[in-house]
Amino acid sequence: MIKLITFDLDNTLWDINPVIVAAEKAMRAWVSEHIPEAVAHLEMDRLQDVYKRVREHHPEVKHHPTNFRKKLLYQVFTEASLSHDRALTMSEQAFQVFYEGRNTITLFHQAEDILDTLAKRYPLVALTNGNANLEMIGIDRYFQAHFSAETEGQPKPHEAMFRRALEHCGVTAQQAIHVGDHPKEDVEAARAVGYHTVWFNQDGGQDPDLCHPTREIRQLEELLPAVEAIAADARSS
Repeated sequence: MIKLITFDLDNTLWDINPVIVAAEKAMRAWVSEHIPEAVAHLEMDRLQDVYKRVREHHPEVKHHPTNFRKKLLYQVFTEASLSHDRALTMSEQAFQVFYEGRNTITLFHQAEDILDTLAKRYPLVALTNGNANLEMIGIDRYFQAHFSAETEGQPKPHEAMFRRALEHCGVTAQQAIHVGDHPKEDVEAARAVGYHTVWFNQDGGQDPDLCHPTREIRQLEELLPAVEAIAADARSS
């Protein structure tokens, strides 16, 4: 029987691209107001160079989006001639502006109703490579746990998060379903661990040959029937 459903977040429950664009815009506006001398350093050509240097000098934060962005901002501000202490303070404040924007999202149509329905039937666990904050978004009440690349030290498609969810809920992979949009990081990674999988291939926008899910859905509204079909097959097997 199915005893656990794990969810990817970005691009599975909401569209992350406009969210990041808006969060970046809000952060740049804040920097323009509070640290105008640093604005030029946020231009894309300069920022890409800083991005590369941070990745090279701080490999430990490669899979930690929160700390990576803070170090990126710190480097930008020091290159704008801010002192160490001020650059550190301003990087924390600028990150908070970005983080609030990053967690101001619009759920896909019926996503919250679907979560509400599923949470009454199964334990739900969030698994993400990003740094979404379920409490800030307002959906933490539907999830029993939230594991990420930041908490586990490895991003999907590594198996760490998938194994952690199983251990947390005391179930086997054959008793779990993972729902996600990414062919490799979600579907094939979860499948390799032994999960049943639901691929959210929104509007059929991705090549169906990219992965081999248990079920494929093209609208989030199709998730409940897909889960119940998998659960029925599991009961009969």
